[in-house]
Amino acid sequence: MVSLNFKSVLFGLSSAVAMTAVLASVQMYQPAKLPVEEQLPITVASDSYKVDELNLGYKNECQRNCHATLLTANDQYYIEVNFDYSGFDAGNGFQRATGIQIDRLEPEVVGDEDGEINAYLDRIELSKINEALEDSIAEKLGV
Repeated sequence: MVSLNFKSVLFGLSSAVAMTAVLASVQMYQPAKLPVEEQLPITVASDSYKVDELNLGYKNECQRNCHATLLTANDQYYIEVNFDYSGFDAGNGFQRATGIQIDRLEPEVVGDEDGEINAYLDRIELSKINEALEDSIAEKLGV
């Protein structure tokens, strides 16, 4: 028959209670992730943007409500945008110009490796995003 030592049982129980208290306090003091609307805005800026994903639909026929994901130059942030675009083909008989023009650009989600963030994109950054999109669409369509 095995005899239990009262002190060892009491020590084991108190250790378990102490460990539970420590783990609960660590969890309690973790900073809570605030909803995006309550976070302080972060200004996103990059020298250039690269199109990571471009969705022009089946057979590339999308021109309205298209979707793309762009990355900053250092891949720190991603930006999901919805956009409308049109193509142009203009000429005066001597010179011909073709290309893509973004008609509407709406950033939907901006995030980093932790998820969505409250971001501020100024008009210069939107212009760089616009240019990266135009180049990527033109390349994909062979314009």
